[in-house]
Amino acid sequence: MSTITAPLERSASVKTGGKWKFMIGGLLILGAIAYVTVSSFQSNAIYYLTLKELNAQRTSLVGQPVRINAPLDKTSIQFDDKTLVLKFNLQEEQLVLPVVYKGVKPDTFDQGESVVAEGRLGADGVFQASTILVKCPSKYESEPAQPGK
Repeated sequence: MSTITAPLERSASVKTGGKWKFMIGGLLILGAIAYVTVSSFQSNAIYYLTLKELNAQRTSLVGQPVRINAPLDKTSIQFDDKTLVLKFNLQEEQLVLPVVYKGVKPDTFDQGESVVAEGRLGADGVFQASTILVKCPSKYESEPAQPGK
């Protein structure tokens, strides 16, 4: 003789307990994603300073990754083709920052008005640049309107 058994119904407390587990698990996953995002952003953040700001914070910025934007002193440019060492000064009013960059000299460097240099300030006061970006005057500015045209 076979017996038929009825399926057991789950109680209401078991159903709500399962929902809480999923909600807590979801919140933990979202929290982990938020933590990883914020911590990676902070580790990749680099200060963007002018020469005046760098000079004011010089002692606290030694050895820290920094990005500087300042006018280029065109008379100070020295480039060694054999070692690919580029030396130049950034100058803003009376402040001068010597910069050393190892790599290929950008084609537009000699025409540059200002330079954005990313790197680290050494204890000797020389900025060791790992990346440079040259800002040139725009060749694509519109010409002034000619009278009579």
